[in-house]
Amino acid sequence: MIVLLSPSKTQDFSVSPRTKVATTPLFWQQACELAAHLRRMDADEIASLMKIGASLAEATAERYAHWSDTEPASGDGSLQAGYAYTGEVFRGLNFGDFSAAEAKYAHERLYVISGLYGLARPLDRIRPYRLEMKTPITFGTVTSLYEFWGTVPTDALNRAINRTRSTTVVNLASQESWRVVQPDRLAARVVTPQFREAHAGGYRTVAIHAKRARGSMAAWILRNHITSPHQLADYTHDGYTLHETISTSDMPVFTRGDR
Repeated sequence: MIVLLSPSKTQDFSVSPRTKVATTPLFWQQACELAAHLRRMDADEIASLMKIGASLAEATAERYAHWSDTEPASGDGSLQAGYAYTGEVFRGLNFGDFSAAEAKYAHERLYVISGLYGLARPLDRIRPYRLEMKTPITFGTVTSLYEFWGTVPTDALNRAINRTRSTTVVNLASQESWRVVQPDRLAARVVTPQFREAHAGGYRTVAIHAKRARGSMAAWILRNHITSPHQLADYTHDGYTLHETISTSDMPVFTRGDR
């Protein structure tokens, strides 16, 4: 299985990685191209583009101002993506608990859809950044990051599908991130799990819980070498169970609370 996640805006580059194994992002040159464009923007322009406050915009502008096109390496402030991201999805993933062997296995099958990096694998060294896929960035003939990345992420996923002989892509990314993938071009079936909470006689999605559940399911798939979408029905972490009545084969719905 190939597993997709969204990145988190929150990152921590002071973490001590459990493994020293690290790789360069697949699309480093494209990341440098985007960084070069953002480097020409001041903090006010960054704030307007990204819809963020002044202090965060200043920190973001500073990061891009000091961006180096040299590939990330130990000691330069970069860190493997699986350790660097700290949002709810990555609390659920808990990549720091993966053994070296588990991390290696995950590196071949887990892809984080990133506005700056396109796709980041868990052992790819990334630098501190902020760039959401939905950011309305324009330069040259490009009018969005979706246009900038084009078929690049989809083509890379197809290579991973072929290399790992996977038949399924488990989409645990947000809709914003998923939009950059062209599912009709993927050489595998796409399954998109949903996580919902019992509420007022029905079920609703609570973002913070759904995000953590996505990361938890990703970890479960990778650490248990899950290969078939039928096996997803066995997922029972954090009180979630498959709700067969409201599920479909391509969108299994996991609920918790009273039924």
